[in-house]
Amino acid sequence: MLAAAAVVGPAIFFAANNWTGASQARPDAAATIASAAGSRPLPVTTLQLGQLAAPPRIDDYRGTIQASKEADLAFRRSGRVLSIAVEEGDIVRRGQTLAQLEVDDLDASVEATEARIAEAEAMLVELAAGPRKQTIAAAAAEVSRLTAAVELAQITTARELELQRSNSSSIQSYDNARFQAAQQESALEAADQQLKELQAGTRPEQLAAQRARVAMLHAELKGYQVDLRDGRIVAPFDGVVGRRFLDEGTIASPDRVVLRVIQTDPLEARFGVSPEDTRTLSPGQEVAVTVGPTTIQATIGRIEPELDRSTRTQAVLVTIERDRQRPDGSYADGIVPGRTASLSLGVARTSDTDSYWVPITSLARSTRGLWSLMLVVEDGPDHFTVQRRDVQVLETDTRLARISGGMIAAGDHVVAAGLHRLTPGMAVAPVDSKNAHTAESLSLN
Repeated sequence: MLAAAAVVGPAIFFAANNWTGASQARPDAAATIASAAGSRPLPVTTLQLGQLAAPPRIDDYRGTIQASKEADLAFRRSGRVLSIAVEEGDIVRRGQTLAQLEVDDLDASVEATEARIAEAEAMLVELAAGPRKQTIAAAAAEVSRLTAAVELAQITTARELELQRSNSSSIQSYDNARFQAAQQESALEAADQQLKELQAGTRPEQLAAQRARVAMLHAELKGYQVDLRDGRIVAPFDGVVGRRFLDEGTIASPDRVVLRVIQTDPLEARFGVSPEDTRTLSPGQEVAVTVGPTTIQATIGRIEPELDRSTRTQAVLVTIERDRQRPDGSYADGIVPGRTASLSLGVARTSDTDSYWVPITSLARSTRGLWSLMLVVEDGPDHFTVQRRDVQVLETDTRLARISGGMIAAGDHVVAAGLHRLTPGMAVAPVDSKNAHTAESLSLN
């Protein structure tokens, strides 16, 4: 922005002092004025060097209005588009269903899995409850029956043994009785073990295996439910449909955008600001943003921490709150994403102690690229004359210029305007040399 001011400054100098240089080339004109005034000193308005404060520098930045949020929405799975419930420009609310795929196959899979879960959970309940009392009683009765059968077989075996010893029975009959007794004893042992198993209840390993099967089926159901959710698009935030890319019946995939949703309340304006000006800004600070003929009070939302390598600026994002929304989703202010905005920042200048701000009207063009001003010197009691001092112009700002030079110092009185009437050595009468109000008005007029 300083470069822009430097361009404007010389133009103002040329306009203000074009004929000033000509008057200097013709000193006889000033001499004529002096002789017409006779011995009376010429009244001049003066000011002290260092009296004028540095004016604030106004830096203007151009930026672009953009949506505060923008999302390109697509399905997370492939399929045929069943319905799209919105059109471009429609207002949407967060969580609202915007589009749906055909999911009949998934609905069937969900129902089948839910039935298998019900079956597995019922089996888990049965295992946890253990055997019924009736089953245990029946097993105990079977043990009692077999116990009696074993006793009978043992008695029969002993009787056959006595008969065989007295040769009243054959060896075959004794073997049949003996093996029958062994068979009954084995059956009794099996029945007794079965009774003990029923009385102990279900094994922990069986319960753990059944619980794992139930959990596996629930995970399978969750996968189907995720696929169902992936078969629809919901609005991620409150906003407006910016674009619609597909229609019903189209085969969609995760890499095909279906809808674009933007959030336009609030809006954001993005500006590239110089690091020097960024130091004066902070999030939450109020600034004035101009869009077209309208100036809006906005708030700095955030400042990016690094420079853009191509522009050497920092991005400043300004939040613009909107007026009340119309039923059709538009706003009365007419601001839409893509419009150009401007941001004006008043930045305080820092000047060194060897430079001073003076009105442009106090300067005239000199030689070797320098400028000159008239210094008021008291060379006798109440007698003042003017002397020329060459200075260097460091920068300009509309009506003021910052100067430096080895022949001037803070507190020196200089002529504020009307240099075309003066020649070096001319007697002058300083007017309002200490009136700060006069000096301030010179900087404004």
